[in-house]
Amino acid sequence: MPAMTKARTLFLCGLAAALVACTACTMWKEKPGNSWSSATAAEQFERLMWRDVKEQRWAQVEGHLAPTFVSVYAGGTRDRAATMDYLKSLALADYTLGDFTTTTNGADLIVTYIARVTGTYKGQPLSSEPVRMMTVWQQVTKSWVAIAHSETRVSGPQ
Repeated sequence: MPAMTKARTLFLCGLAAALVACTACTMWKEKPGNSWSSATAAEQFERLMWRDVKEQRWAQVEGHLAPTFVSVYAGGTRDRAATMDYLKSLALADYTLGDFTTTTNGADLIVTYIARVTGTYKGQPLSSEPVRMMTVWQQVTKSWVAIAHSETRVSGPQ
């Protein structure tokens, strides 16, 4: 009987050690990049872009839009200059971003997600309906720039 108890005790200790080792890797979430120089993933790029728009850091925003940037939305398309004009007319009170999916196409990153925004555009309230977003990010030198963006109102199940 003592041999069985000793074996059981060793097994349980080994199992406990293995479980602790497994959880140590996932105990803390990945630290998000809180600056453009430390960001390494498309989700981080989107979060930084939204933060910069909310905080009206226009040099940062413009620096991360490609010269040939284009966006598509329900009312048509915008080039880089028109996008900057649009963004400067926003007053974001708050936003939530979720349901991120990132894929690659060669060296480019394509990120899709759902955004919910509160605030105003030229003094008029923004719709509180969720919007599906897609942005294509391209690496240039040691940074990333958005080359295309699309917005579509969510209809149906999310």
